[in-house]
Formats: sequence, C-alpha cells, structure tokens
Amino acid sequence: MKWLFLCFIGISCLAYAFSERCYSGDDCREGECCTGGITPWIKGSCRPLEKEGDVCDPNSPVTGKYFMRCPCESSLKCVTKENVVGGSICVRE
Repeated sequence: MKWLFLCFIGISCLAYAFSERCYSGDDCREGECCTGGITPWIKGSCRPLEKEGDVCDPNSPVTGKYFMRCPCESSLKCVTKENVVGGSICVRE
C-alpha cells in the first residue's frame, strides 16, 4: 500500500512539473485557462477549457486563476445542477 501511495505521489509530481505554468489565462494557449488556487503570487497550471458534460467553474477568476476547473468552451454554458458533484456542468446553449 505504501508503494502504491508513493507511486501516486511521484506521478502527480511529474504531471505537475510538465504542465505549463501560469499566473493568468494570458499565460496559457488558446482554448486553455489558468487554474490553481486563490493566491495571485503562486503559479497555476494551464488546463483545457471544459467540454460538454464536464464539471465547470461558473465564477470569474478573482486572482487571474480559476480555482480547480476551467469554464466551458465558447459554444457551451456552465449551468448549476443540484445532482452534480462540483455543482455545475457544461451544456449546449
């Protein structure tokens, strides 16, 4: 069990190290947003915008970074659903 946990931590660290780092969406490629917390001075990670059916973040980023999830792709809308873990999903407009 310890080895499984250590492998998970190692893979997580590698994924973190190889992801593109950002302070805001301006640092990311087109079709991506910057996620990674609530502090403006710590770099986040560029992630792809959410697709139809994905959990999304309906809020505007206060620090230039979204908390954990990106908003939806431009043709979709982030709608709050009570029965969804995370609260909101991307749906067609």
